[in-house]
Amino acid sequence: MIVRLAFWACRQAQWGNDKKLFESSAVPLMQAHPGFIQAKLLGKKNETDRIAFTVWENEAAYEAFLASDAFRDITEMFASMYVDDSLPKGQTYEVRASS
Repeated sequence: MIVRLAFWACRQAQWGNDKKLFESSAVPLMQAHPGFIQAKLLGKKNETDRIAFTVWENEAAYEAFLASDAFRDITEMFASMYVDDSLPKGQTYEVRASS
């Protein structure tokens, strides 16, 4: 299993809109990809930090998603929310243990 954490700064005025866009548009695009397991959007009210947490069955499924138009579409759909137009920075981890 692979977990990707994408760290980004969201304009404070977009609190609520980020959640709506994530649930209504980003998640369905990810769900359409084989190997997708789960997605969560993390954030603290009145702060700009966001983390998009996604889980994939394996590295091949994750890499196929990264190469897809859907991945680019998701990045672009949030563009107006990025502070200073800074794109998310992603970190990928292999799940070593789970309960």
